[in-house]
Amino acid sequence: MNKITSSLRQTNVKALLAGLFTFLLGAYALGTLRSSTTHPIATSTDTEVHVHSDVRVYVGDIRLRFTDPRYQSNPELTHHASLHFHDGNDEVIHRHADGVTLTDFFDSIGMKLTNDCFTEDTGTQHCSKGTNSLLLIVNGERVTNITDYIINEEDRILLYYGDPADSNIQKYVGEITEMACMYSGTCPEKGVPPTESCGLTCEVADLAKTESQGIIQALKGWMAWW
Repeated sequence: MNKITSSLRQTNVKALLAGLFTFLLGAYALGTLRSSTTHPIATSTDTEVHVHSDVRVYVGDIRLRFTDPRYQSNPELTHHASLHFHDGNDEVIHRHADGVTLTDFFDSIGMKLTNDCFTEDTGTQHCSKGTNSLLLIVNGERVTNITDYIINEEDRILLYYGDPADSNIQKYVGEITEMACMYSGTCPEKGVPPTESCGLTCEVADLAKTESQGIIQALKGWMAWW
């Protein structure tokens, strides 16, 4: 009888400890999940910041393209942890933190953007002067304070330098894609959201996943020992 009682007590202790560790593991997993959906750059909230905006840049009638790898962020090269193009796509800017501006984005790829000038990474300047002006048009409306502009979800952005009276401006606005909603998953009728190679963001999520797997293996080893 004593052996049976002792065995039952040992079983109960194991069950209690197993339950405790399961609870702790669940709490850890929940914390990991939260951390993996929060960008490593500190934000004003605890929720994930992942905003997409469609964008195009024109100098006169010449469209500037940013598909070259030197403008694209990837797991090996992160120009800016919170603002980037990636996967060879220069139609959509991704924002992963609060308080970062369009100017910050262009700075990260070697360009400069102010209220009056846009400077390419070659050093070529396009400044408001004479009949030419630097215009930022968002959702069909001109934004006068360019330096403080923060992209918003599904904005359609045109940065244009040239004659404000150019009749092609409206054409360029109309040609801006609507891919941002696909990345955000808000327009399923347009197709499946593209796969994102998000560099630093994904690396942090992968690290959290690896840590979770390590804890699980440790728990399995502990249970086997008991």
